[in-house]
Amino acid sequence: MGRKDAVDKPYFSDRGRFAEIINAVVYHGECVVYPENLVLQKRKYPSLGSSCGETERDVLMEDISRRICYGMEIETEADYGMPERVMVYDACEYEYQMREIDKMHQDKGDYADYHERKSRMKKSDYLLPMVTVVLYLGEGRWEGRQRLSQMCRLSAESGNLSEKSFRDYDFPLAEADYMDPKGFGTDLQDFFQAMQCRRDREKLRMLFQTERFRHFGTETEQVIARHLHIARLTKKMEKEALPMCVAFEELMKEERQEGRREGKREGKKEEKLRTVRRMIKGGFDESVIIRMTRCTKEEYEAAERW
Repeated sequence: MGRKDAVDKPYFSDRGRFAEIINAVVYHGECVVYPENLVLQKRKYPSLGSSCGETERDVLMEDISRRICYGMEIETEADYGMPERVMVYDACEYEYQMREIDKMHQDKGDYADYHERKSRMKKSDYLLPMVTVVLYLGEGRWEGRQRLSQMCRLSAESGNLSEKSFRDYDFPLAEADYMDPKGFGTDLQDFFQAMQCRRDREKLRMLFQTERFRHFGTETEQVIARHLHIARLTKKMEKEALPMCVAFEELMKEERQEGRREGKREGKKEEKLRTVRRMIKGGFDESVIIRMTRCTKEEYEAAERW
């Protein structure tokens, strides 16, 4: 099982967090989707691009009140084929719904005529709308494509085609580094705050010293730590069973100590080279200098070139 399956999917499958992201991205902050109306769905769709012949959405929720399906794809790097991928996922969901409708009528035996059987649905049947959001957790802006038209080579001569006949396809995009943390009431506020500090260790340290960050559950700590891109942090948390903030503080201390040790080593190395340079200027023989200062041949040659 990959880290996304083990950490990201369960975290963002939480109904409260999922509802907040959908409201922020799809409904521009308006409270339209409520957690209590969301039902997590599991789907496996056929896929020609998958080695196992099928693929699964990262998160799929059905709003049983508004009768809408929402999907979420969690990405950590650019995907230039994302519009096509989302389009296929959505089409597969509609096909799944068609099959379910058809099965229901087949079981009931209530198709009235050939047209209904051919259509696999009655005129009175409707599909649930499907909306898929891409949540980009990488650093900076999403560099992948967001519209199907960006994947197609549309020449000037095909301009009329794109306007009149070509049906474009895109998706709502949420970029972690550019979400407004204040727009969230769950721990997503803290998650996005941490993501937006990951390039600045000092800001991150100050954030981790706040009271809110001292009382997270394991699930929240794991998903934040995973996306800070500090490999030693997650290893330290797992190996020593430490809370994220404690592990981060200890890691910073270790790095400062390593920096001081490295500084001392560099200082000693530079002092040795200065001594070698003085002895060279003083006319000492190479073999004598190497023996007395215990420098290497490479260090001697470096001092000689200085």
